[in-house]
Amino acid sequence: MAISGAKDVMLRITSLQEDEQGETERIVLETPGHFGVRRTVPFLTYEETELTGMKGTRTTLFLHPESVSLVRTGTFMMKQEYRPGEETYAVCETPAGLLELAVRTESIENTVGAAGGSLRIVYDVELRGLFRHRNEILVDVWEEKGIHGSQRGTEADH
Repeated sequence: MAISGAKDVMLRITSLQEDEQGETERIVLETPGHFGVRRTVPFLTYEETELTGMKGTRTTLFLHPESVSLVRTGTFMMKQEYRPGEETYAVCETPAGLLELAVRTESIENTVGAAGGSLRIVYDVELRGLFRHRNEILVDVWEEKGIHGSQRGTEADH
């Protein structure tokens, strides 16, 4: 689905999650997405896949100057704010029920612009006292012609 006023980009989303025992899980998703600006706020949006366990969900990251807002719609519904040095709360609506999350953001590094760039968010997440994990999300963004449903060009194309 085309996003009005947005340009096609490729995203590599790397999620690192460290549990209380120090075990780290790494998931890497490379997917087409969109970069745009809504009311002066740059954003990235993409469709989740089976790899993330959230197929049927669209994730949008709004890149504010001092924070990042994550909005999920579809199978999973959620709005989470990441603000360095602050703890924020969110409710995630899942097919299995509601999850209440507390997130303490350590840092945000953002160089994403119309030509690409990267976003890094480091934070702790707690699920109602059941567990607390250290997370790091890295999003690399770049332009790539011929994505989003059109076939990539070959040397034989004119």
